[in-house]
Amino acid sequence: MTTIDATVSMMEAMPEDARIKVMEYAQTLFTSFKPSNPFTAKSEEDILDDLCRARRQIEDGEGIPAEDALNEIGKKHGFI
Repeated sequence: MTTIDATVSMMEAMPEDARIKVMEYAQTLFTSFKPSNPFTAKSEEDILDDLCRARRQIEDGEGIPAEDALNEIGKKHGFI
């Protein structure tokens, strides 16, 4: 089972009120402007630079499969 499959399965098993709480919390992560918010605003130029760097890394064989990346992030942040 992939990380996404496991997440969807977990969300489907939750009661509706718990799903709403999860959704509301996720929304606050993307809309809060507190210093602890990990999602800082980026300019269009920064986004395009990141995209260019990512494409170059993929061409150079430095990329990893998306599932491996998601599992690594999940372990790092205690989701797995």
